[in-house]
Amino acid sequence: MILIVENLSVNYGKIEALHEISLQIKEGEIVALIGANGAGKTTLLRTLSGLIVPHRGRIDYFSREITRLPSDRRVKEGIAQVPEGRGLFATLTVEDNLLLGAYTRQDQKEILHDLKEIYRRFPILKEKRKAYAGTLSGGQQQMVAVGRALMSRPNLLLLDEPSMGLAPVIVEEIFETLKKLRESGTTIFLVEQNAHLALRQTDRAYLLENGRIVREGLSVQLEKDERVRAAYLGG
Repeated sequence: MILIVENLSVNYGKIEALHEISLQIKEGEIVALIGANGAGKTTLLRTLSGLIVPHRGRIDYFSREITRLPSDRRVKEGIAQVPEGRGLFATLTVEDNLLLGAYTRQDQKEILHDLKEIYRRFPILKEKRKAYAGTLSGGQQQMVAVGRALMSRPNLLLLDEPSMGLAPVIVEEIFETLKKLRESGTTIFLVEQNAHLALRQTDRAYLLENGRIVREGLSVQLEKDERVRAAYLGG
């Protein structure tokens, strides 16, 4: 297992945002976390990336506990997050944003190699490499956000709402890239409000409601689950 989460709870003051979350992710999987707005999906991702400290519970990464490991150390260990809203620096160039993803690394030759690989995956970013990130379309910005995360050479890639605000053709391109990343050895855990999309594009899925995991299983099985269909797939 690349990631094991056991009985994870997160509080915002007296409000429990996540309650006793347990999940597992195997190497090479694409796993989805689905649920309505406010269910706690982003909170869980931010906790896994080290931006939120849990109230209780445990996170193991490659059989080593990282529950309270700082976020920058998690990046060094191979966990990278693409945040909701992309989180780009609008007044920096595309290339500068990408290079920021390698801030924990010192191997300049390998960094340049990886930058070329990002441009190979996303040719439009090579064309736009000197443009300010804030001038790009939403789809291009999402490509930069994914590319920036890849510049840290992650073993585990966390994505928060990768399809949000994007045209269907761009969404398809993003998910094709994710499948290729999985084939090259990157494990992916993604939050996605579009349950149809998430269940079509992933191996397994968890359903989060009010801070609790209420369903889990193979994505093709959850697509057929009556509760999931009624609440998230339009019957």
